[in-house]
Amino acid sequence: MLRTVRYRLRPTRRQRALLDGALALCCDLYNAALQERTEAWRRQRKAIRYQDQTRSLTELRRLYPDIAALPVDLAREPLRRLERAFRGFFRRVRAGARPGYPRFRAPERYKSLAVSGVRVQGNVLVVPKLGGFRFRQSRPLRGTPRCCALVRHGARWSVSIVCEIGPAPAKRPVTRPIGIDLGLSVFVTLSDGSVVENPRWLAQSADVLADAQRALARKRRGSRNWTRARRTIARCHARIRNRRANFCHHVSKALVQTYDLIAFEQAQLRGLARSRLAKSMLDAAWGQLLGQLTYKAEEAGRWAVPVDPRGTTQRCAGCGEHVPKTLGERMHRCPACGMVCGRDHNAALNILALGTRAVGCTMAPERHLDSQ
Repeated sequence: MLRTVRYRLRPTRRQRALLDGALALCCDLYNAALQERTEAWRRQRKAIRYQDQTRSLTELRRLYPDIAALPVDLAREPLRRLERAFRGFFRRVRAGARPGYPRFRAPERYKSLAVSGVRVQGNVLVVPKLGGFRFRQSRPLRGTPRCCALVRHGARWSVSIVCEIGPAPAKRPVTRPIGIDLGLSVFVTLSDGSVVENPRWLAQSADVLADAQRALARKRRGSRNWTRARRTIARCHARIRNRRANFCHHVSKALVQTYDLIAFEQAQLRGLARSRLAKSMLDAAWGQLLGQLTYKAEEAGRWAVPVDPRGTTQRCAGCGEHVPKTLGERMHRCPACGMVCGRDHNAALNILALGTRAVGCTMAPERHLDSQ
């Protein structure tokens, strides 16, 4: 299994300048490679591939000492990013979607460096040709480091280290299954009737963020005060993002520690992100929660089972009768069996039934329902 852990990097002033220079150089390489591909196709109808540009990079490393000073894997990373961007572009063209041709990167939007062959010695990350960087080891590093990404967050830096931690443990027998339904009014509804409230982190910080954005609007673009105001907004967003991620970690850890099987709906998050509920849905961070549930369950030997959510809200969990509801109806009332429960609770029970069926579990889940 591969696991990624993130630590706060503690670079010195010289190292910070070194990393900023490497970012600027990688951004220039990305833009130059994009321009080369675009001009070659526009003028000669010639397609340039990743292998062609890596050979050109080898020649550039002989001519320019600043490029040669970078690790070769780090210098090739902008070319790999561009190759992935073009593959996505051509895939969307074939699918008939909006293709979105790769764009040039502004220096302030190129924020990460990826490199392999790193070593960890205590709380020092050793990067080839760049030296050792101290980091805040907030938890022990497990496994063997494979590669890492150095990411700039405003004026701060972090390192994400990918480690090989060995094979996944065998799955445990299922004794305590649970189904979860994701929502906006309530963050998570469990099939046992309990709920996790939606904290709405963006709404909690909306006033502070609005004040910071108004302050930015009053500054002259490009000035020193404008730069400071932009960093203030970035810190506000970072705080919201960190609180959201921390909350999802608490919820996912509690679920994995308590239950052997967790069935969840495989929601089409990309489509929902384009709907009128996009802002609330992205603030709830469903994808972040489901991703954490998946890797934590794998590491603990538990089951995390995605199921098709179609019909889980309209189908009665007690008798299977189709009970149509509008989006505004928050209660499930079955005319066939008389079962009455919350709309999301009914969906969670159906999700649990689908999840236990998917793994071949035949035990009857415990239900807490009110009947009429």
